[in-house]
Amino acid sequence: MPRGKAMRAPNGYGTIVKLSGNRRKPFEVRVNTHINEYGYPVYDVLGRYETRTDADVARAKYHESPYDISANNSTFEQVYNAWFTQKYIKSKRKYSTSSINCTKGAYKKCISLHNRLFKDLRKNDLQSILDDYTLSHAYMEHIKNLFNQMYKFALENDIVQKDYSQFTRITKPEDDTPGVPFTKEEIRLLWENVDKVPFVDTVLIYIYSGWRCMELLTMPIADIDIENWTFKGGMKTESSKNRIVPIHTLIRPYVAKRLAEGHNCLIANNDRPVIYSSSYMPLFKKTLLQCGITTPHTPHDCRHTFTSLLNSAGANDVCIDRLLGHASKSITKRTYTHKDIEELRVAVELIKKEP
Repeated sequence: MPRGKAMRAPNGYGTIVKLSGNRRKPFEVRVNTHINEYGYPVYDVLGRYETRTDADVARAKYHESPYDISANNSTFEQVYNAWFTQKYIKSKRKYSTSSINCTKGAYKKCISLHNRLFKDLRKNDLQSILDDYTLSHAYMEHIKNLFNQMYKFALENDIVQKDYSQFTRITKPEDDTPGVPFTKEEIRLLWENVDKVPFVDTVLIYIYSGWRCMELLTMPIADIDIENWTFKGGMKTESSKNRIVPIHTLIRPYVAKRLAEGHNCLIANNDRPVIYSSSYMPLFKKTLLQCGITTPHTPHDCRHTFTSLLNSAGANDVCIDRLLGHASKSITKRTYTHKDIEELRVAVELIKKEP
């Protein structure tokens, strides 16, 4: 064989072409992938390489485990669009507007990756997004979740061979929104008006359960068990998800009454069966003013109030962490036994109604 000539490859194996000009990677691998309508083979570019040997190795590896080259050359944006279509558009499952908007928001924060080839991304590329401390911890959680789901999709569709999302982490401490707990006098005003002012019951449900605003607003009715009097939900972190919170005896009548109305979610009104935080906030503020509470509060203040009430009542730290969905070194498992639930119930019932 003449020196410098490559050994002829089998038919259909693909070719290695040296491109003209002064290029860092001049050797292009072209692989036959399908036949066109006229019966001629059509090739896709597998990649470009510095040496013919590198190109030959890449071609051989491709034939050991062929994959869809067009998908393999997809950008981050293209993979996102394909994954989004599969999950949110073609799926039979219905997702909330809030969930879809959170996903879109997380994608927008990854603009520096949009035009990058997905297969070329590495852990540091993803981590650079999560290291942007101008983002809130909650936004970082949405972005991390987006990476996890996109890589799962990419692996299933042979776009990548390795999941780099599993090596990323959120380095920013959890920034649970600071707030102002309700005072004893304000809680007393809520109880005085619970049967007079609409939506006061929802404020009390939040105060005596500690759910984040959207966790309760979007909680499926099936996850509210009035036979065993428990809530099940959570959506922010791994520690938060699927946690169980016993329903305090003080709010049980109001939970049962709202469930009896037959809406899709616990907090709803007749003309709007599902309420999101942007719609609940004006109702929340109006409700407090009607009760004579003028201190600016947010629904998240109810969560801080729940924490404060538990601490004041002497609940142990492990129970408080489990009820709030906080990560804790004292919690070694996320499953709930009957004993666990009863211990949490005891902790919740330590909170008493002020006379």
